[in-house]
Amino acid sequence: MKRILFVTILLLLCMGNVMGQRNNDKSMRWTIGAGMRVGMGTMKQETDAAQSDAGKGFDGAAEGIYTIYFPKKWNGPSLGVRTGLTMGYRQNSLTMPIDLEYKMTDPEGNPITYHVTADKVKETDRQFSAELPVMCAAYYKNFVVNLGVKVGFPVLSRYEQKMTNPQLTATYDDLGVSISGEKVTGVISTDDNHTKAKLDAAGFNMCLSLEAGYELPFRILGGKLQAGIYVDYGLVDNFDSKGEKFTEADPSTIDGDTNTPTLVVVRTLTDSYVNNVGIFDVGLRAVYVFDFNKKKGSSGGRQRNNGFSNWK
Repeated sequence: MKRILFVTILLLLCMGNVMGQRNNDKSMRWTIGAGMRVGMGTMKQETDAAQSDAGKGFDGAAEGIYTIYFPKKWNGPSLGVRTGLTMGYRQNSLTMPIDLEYKMTDPEGNPITYHVTADKVKETDRQFSAELPVMCAAYYKNFVVNLGVKVGFPVLSRYEQKMTNPQLTATYDDLGVSISGEKVTGVISTDDNHTKAKLDAAGFNMCLSLEAGYELPFRILGGKLQAGIYVDYGLVDNFDSKGEKFTEADPSTIDGDTNTPTLVVVRTLTDSYVNNVGIFDVGLRAVYVFDFNKKKGSSGGRQRNNGFSNWK
């Protein structure tokens, strides 16, 4: 994966350098700015469960951008490289019913069959991440297009899980005795039947990204506003599946009267059922930018053009 990332970034930088060599005019321009994006998408989920339902997700981020447009000598668009730093937020939900049955033995060797059901289990996963874009940039008559990759590193991932009507029955197979109303850790033992905790599953991700917009042709406090759309498509599976069972009995907790295991651990749907996490986000994007020009032959000095660009 590191090799793929390195080669991708190197190719994009080489593309930007080649484009810059094709378009050597009198000046170079660079842009700095800040903005935000808001959209819909998904942070996951592909499962083997036939009845699972991945809900519509949410994507949002605050962006800091830096773009260099190389000198040019043709009448086409200005070309360059865009990078920067983005702090992003993604969330998505997974809903499914639970009807599980599994066998184990108690400390005395008695075989027990556990039956765990819930009308609905809904989990919402949330992730904050830092993103580094490396993109080819094009500017032409106030239209802006960026194409490249965004590399994301998770900062914090959490989940919230709620269960509707959870039930647990323990049946002693040899005796034909069933005991219901057993405790389910963090679910039946709480009044609101839900848990919150850190989610360790999400990991590094890389997206193929397209940004397209229009730069409004008027000044705002010396800068200009770019408004448009964005699309992010995940290139790698950014999920480290643990492959754990959704429920697991703990026979170390015993009811003194019946010798019945009374504690069942409930794990996250993501850890238990999700095989692949993919990203596909689309939404609106707005960036406030300042332009700077470097004139060729101006003894290396830099000139700020107060938000106006001569690049058309």
